[in-house]
Amino acid sequence: MKRNLPILGLFLVVFIAACGTDDSFVPKPHAYPRMSLPVKSYQLGDFKQAPYSFEIPAYAAVIEDNQNVNKSWYNIHFHMFDATLHLTYYPFSSWAQYDSMVADTRSLVNKHIQKAEDIIEDPLENYNPDLHGLVFHIEGQTASNLNFYATDSAQHFLRGALYFNQKTQPDSIAPAFEFLWKDVQHALKTFKWK
Repeated sequence: MKRNLPILGLFLVVFIAACGTDDSFVPKPHAYPRMSLPVKSYQLGDFKQAPYSFEIPAYAAVIEDNQNVNKSWYNIHFHMFDATLHLTYYPFSSWAQYDSMVADTRSLVNKHIQKAEDIIEDPLENYNPDLHGLVFHIEGQTASNLNFYATDSAQHFLRGALYFNQKTQPDSIAPAFEFLWKDVQHALKTFKWK
């Protein structure tokens, strides 16, 4: 037994030294599952009798709004992201109607102020010189992070809002939002009034 004591002592010293007292251990941060994003390709959206057209991603579907079939209201559904771009169209014939629609759009955007960290307004002319209107980038934990309105300033007014159909956290949807924001940008760049 006494002969094994030095070997046991040596083993114990090596074991304690191997454990060390290094305080630099940092646990791996919580992460979200990796997203497999599709290859971007676009096609002209099927908006039937709507007075507008633009290209949508091949992985999105245009769905006519059942509540407002005769008003050219559509939803562009991004199935793999469980997100929807809601489009509402209004014709107008007076500046009073136009001002009212712009005010309504701002009112809907301002409903996010309580939870928004910032709301950035971006002129639509930055994406398409033939369009007038604004894109509202709503930063923070809000129901919608992207709203816009587009008009020809004569008779057509279109409002859009991107919503994820699940309760989300801004950091968890950031990759999907950035991916879909590029699709919305493409739609605005290819947008045409009929």
